[in-house]
Amino acid sequence: YLLLALLCLLCNCVATAFCPSYLMPSRPRLSSLSMAEGDHISSKIRYLGSGDDAIVRPGVVLVAPKHEYDHFLMKSAVFVYAIGLDENQDMVIRGVIIDHPTAFTISEMSPNVMGSLSNNLMFRGGRNGSDSAMLLHSAGGADGHVKTTGEMIGSSGIYEGGVVSAMEAADAGLASPDQFKFFFNYMQFRENELEDMFQGVVDDDGKPDEWVSLEVPPEFVLTSDLERGEMWSKLRNTIREIRQD
Repeated sequence: YLLLALLCLLCNCVATAFCPSYLMPSRPRLSSLSMAEGDHISSKIRYLGSGDDAIVRPGVVLVAPKHEYDHFLMKSAVFVYAIGLDENQDMVIRGVIIDHPTAFTISEMSPNVMGSLSNNLMFRGGRNGSDSAMLLHSAGGADGHVKTTGEMIGSSGIYEGGVVSAMEAADAGLASPDQFKFFFNYMQFRENELEDMFQGVVDDDGKPDEWVSLEVPPEFVLTSDLERGEMWSKLRNTIREIRQD
């Protein structure tokens, strides 16, 4: 079974609202690698398993295999920002595709976003969400300049929300526009859907071609200087290097 961090946040959730969970183990299990090997791989990117051994929790990036042919997920890297209960009290996993830019800036889609952030590109986060938009950034926390609606997402260094405060911080020069990224919609998976998706296949070389879970620096998630599938390609190359070590 997938090693999902399926712990619902201990709060008073109502049945009609999504209750996100940012609870996770204090120390990740590095599937298929010993701790020593995992620490040796990279000081920036951490391998958290693949296929049925992958760890899925808020703050990780899921990298698609070559054989993934879903229109949205093909050649994608998905940042998991929440795990929790939906309106039917079913456990769901939500994430945004980080390397699917649109042709529009955030101000073209939402005139209410002005100033230094107005020229930031809007990214297509996925197929779900009823045309909603969200902001992810690295300017939150106790030392940050943006008032957010929640805690850090996992251990990613990334926060959600706080658009007005984000505009003020960017205009005042307290935070760089590069620290902010806007997404249109998101991807949502039920546990059984994720398990089916992570089964993987064997490629022509006889090697497994599976979804992979990684921890990456926040700038990998938040950079807007990306063509579609570009971060996927970069992370796939990193995974290849990891497996060769």
